[in-house]
Amino acid sequence: MKEIHLTKGKVAIVDDTDFEGLSQWKWHAKLSCGLWYAARAVTMAGRKITIRMHRLITNASDGMEVDHIDGDGLNNLRQNLRIVTRNQNRFNSRVRVDNTSGYKGVSLNKRTGRWVAWIGYYGKHKNLGYFATPEMAAQAYDAAARELFGEFARLNFKETT
Repeated sequence: MKEIHLTKGKVAIVDDTDFEGLSQWKWHAKLSCGLWYAARAVTMAGRKITIRMHRLITNASDGMEVDHIDGDGLNNLRQNLRIVTRNQNRFNSRVRVDNTSGYKGVSLNKRTGRWVAWIGYYGKHKNLGYFATPEMAAQAYDAAARELFGEFARLNFKETT
């Protein structure tokens, strides 16, 4: 594993085998949807385009996305990257920045004072029930996420094996 220094004091990590090829360019830190990524700008046909390091490493085709399994956009080790569909990438999304419960798929119903668990799946919103604590609601979300999203599920609680 090697580090590639970016702008804004950020660092991307890459496999040793990718380091030399990637080091030939200047990379910058790019903030997108609350995550930092390594990117570089190129001009093609008079237009400036952004190339993201993780897409270059995986050679992802148009229409496919690259998922950072651990949720760290600067961890570009091959074992942390997988080519996925847009939906699969969404299944592995983090807790939203406007979340007030601290858990994915959990919010407070102000009318009842109880915690509601819900999950989004292919454009549908499914209510998983009302719970006394946010932790109980988060456990219900995790169970549904495991069932619906499989290996792509981002859980509120780490699984113990």
